[in-house]
Amino acid sequence: MERSGEQKIRGLTGEVGGDGLLTPDLQTLLDQKQYEAAQTVLDHLERREVGSHFPIAAMATGIGKTRVEHEVIERWRSRNPGARVLFIAGTKLTLVQQAHAALIRYQEESNGGVDYVDYTESEELERDTTETEDVEEVLEIEQEDLPFYRVGRFKDKDVDVRVATIQTIQSAYKRGQLDPAEFDLVIVDEVHNIGTAQRASAVCQFPNVIGFTATPHRHSGQMKRPEQYGFEVAYNFPLPEAQESRLLPPLLGMQINTTGLVEEIPTKLNGQIDYRKLEQILKKSPELRPFIADKVANIIRDGEKEYKTVVAVNFVWEAQELAQLLNAKGIKVGVAVNQQAARQIHNEEIPALDTIERYKLAQSDPRSIQVLISPYVASEGFDAPFTEVLVWASPTDSDLRYTQYVGRLARRFEGKLFGLNLDFLYQTNQYGWSYNMGMWMKGSVRQLPSGLLYLGPEQDIAGLTELDVVQNIRRKGDSVDISDLGKGLLIDVIAGEIPLSHAGLTEVFRGGFEKLSPLALQVKTRMETEHPEYFSKRRSGPNVISIVTLEGKQAFIEEMLAAGIALQDKDIQELKDTDMALTWESVKLVFIGDGTRLSLRVKEVKERLESEYPEYFKKRMNGSFIVDAVTFEGRQIFINAMVAAGEKLKDTTIQQVREADLPLTQSILHLIFTGRESRLSSIALQVKARLEQEHPEYFEKRKNISKIIDVVTAEGRQSFIEAMIIAGVKLKEKK
Repeated sequence: MERSGEQKIRGLTGEVGGDGLLTPDLQTLLDQKQYEAAQTVLDHLERREVGSHFPIAAMATGIGKTRVEHEVIERWRSRNPGARVLFIAGTKLTLVQQAHAALIRYQEESNGGVDYVDYTESEELERDTTETEDVEEVLEIEQEDLPFYRVGRFKDKDVDVRVATIQTIQSAYKRGQLDPAEFDLVIVDEVHNIGTAQRASAVCQFPNVIGFTATPHRHSGQMKRPEQYGFEVAYNFPLPEAQESRLLPPLLGMQINTTGLVEEIPTKLNGQIDYRKLEQILKKSPELRPFIADKVANIIRDGEKEYKTVVAVNFVWEAQELAQLLNAKGIKVGVAVNQQAARQIHNEEIPALDTIERYKLAQSDPRSIQVLISPYVASEGFDAPFTEVLVWASPTDSDLRYTQYVGRLARRFEGKLFGLNLDFLYQTNQYGWSYNMGMWMKGSVRQLPSGLLYLGPEQDIAGLTELDVVQNIRRKGDSVDISDLGKGLLIDVIAGEIPLSHAGLTEVFRGGFEKLSPLALQVKTRMETEHPEYFSKRRSGPNVISIVTLEGKQAFIEEMLAAGIALQDKDIQELKDTDMALTWESVKLVFIGDGTRLSLRVKEVKERLESEYPEYFKKRMNGSFIVDAVTFEGRQIFINAMVAAGEKLKDTTIQQVREADLPLTQSILHLIFTGRESRLSSIALQVKARLEQEHPEYFEKRKNISKIIDVVTAEGRQSFIEAMIIAGVKLKEKK
């Protein structure tokens, strides 16, 4: 980092040390916000009822999330001496290392700068010195006199705070190696990464959990809202509010049109960018990358000042080509890609292996690079607050990705007055434009008379626009009007319309989405030439999707039927947890043998049994497909008949679910108790953990066709139900 005595200037204002740092008053305000966040989520956790949502602190990147997490740990351990804490640090190993180092640093700051001796480092220290007695004495004093907690990895059992990735926790849960009683508090950093049923189950089984993130809402997957993965926002301090308080710098935005250089970006029927087709279109647009390189090079060099810049792309080859173009203009540039690609393309002229380290070097260092190009580097775990320019050189449709990247641009640093967000706009049939700053933080982003976009305190606008550097930026750009960037004129999907999405098509027609999607697109293309009024764009949550209008619905259905697609049968129920699907995949997981032979045997046994027990066999919907299934009542009879016909069961050590068992699955719990399935599952896990310590015989592993599940035995069924009622769950009325 440069300091005030150095010649090279990184700050946009041209004053070394003149901007970017917090005043003492602002530092006090930041401390108050951090303490307030810690206290709010702890209070929420203390008031929380069993089975309700865990708290989230949603805080803008750059506000000091890890500092708040440290404060939470210290307060929790002061109330609960000897408490064991699990710290889940996102999805990357680098985040584990950063969290480990940050927690140690904050402990040192909290204790007047006294050095923290990490237990993992103390072992190395003892091997490297002969004065081991002195080392032991230092450790003893620290442990007795200072409120240090020891930080280690997930496998280190004798530390106070164990740090792991969400993948490690998910894997331990899958193997049955995650004990809810092992940790008194769980902190989930970047909690939006939970987002799947297995991750949510692994985390929500713990009694006390607090989540932290700048982006609680996900862009993709089934669990988009925090309530869907077991959390709710208890404390919220978003980027615009942090900027209004002057704790984070404002942002300027420039929108540069690429019309004429590349054809319209392809999107899928669900409104999201088709990245496979996108890559082919971008490769066939040879004028695009030189155009981007010219614009970027012109903006990020202004006299002696060289603005540290991150360029976001989607593909490795894009990063490499842009790097070569900028390098030819005399700009020191590197690419950050996966290790395999990095080893292949690394060279001293355009580094790829040690790029991030070289990007963080001061400009005066001969190894330093000015521009970092990457498909993914500036999201979680990337800490470079000196970055002044962020370039979107390739289109995105993810508001979460956009927020993660731009949030890391809007960070304080000495000499940095603001960040510049540079969008290269691509036409899409989804929004009109690819996702951009005009859509992001809609309602807070405004357009200045100069054409630049702005996000920050209103009282700072006049001073910023008078700066020479801002006027230079404005002259070098050609911003598109903000009114052209939004999607606010679109309305939500109307009841009765057919969304051309996975959910919309499979709701009406039989078959997998992989089959329905291309056929629906063909029908739409054919019909649209004669009847464009049959199709339109609608807003569906955060996405914009294609739909069939009410006027064109019947004609579209008839065209799909003529193409060989059948309508769904609304009388067919979904496949239940207790059903046994008579599909090749399910049967092969239950019995030993060749799939073809088993399929013939299943058909033979089904026909024989169905004449005597027709009530045991049903048609079920399995996703988008209709399958034959055996009900819970007939399952054992069917299995016995298969065995009598000469087939052998797999894994005889684990028995099938018995009729008297109570399977601890969401759907079965929902049949017995009132409440949301996810809430019931979370409470059931807690009740199970408590009862199992005293009565392990109440619980067994059973085979539920192709899955191994937990069940309550007949012996423990009543005790389990009573414990659920004590935990606040009500029984459903018997019909």
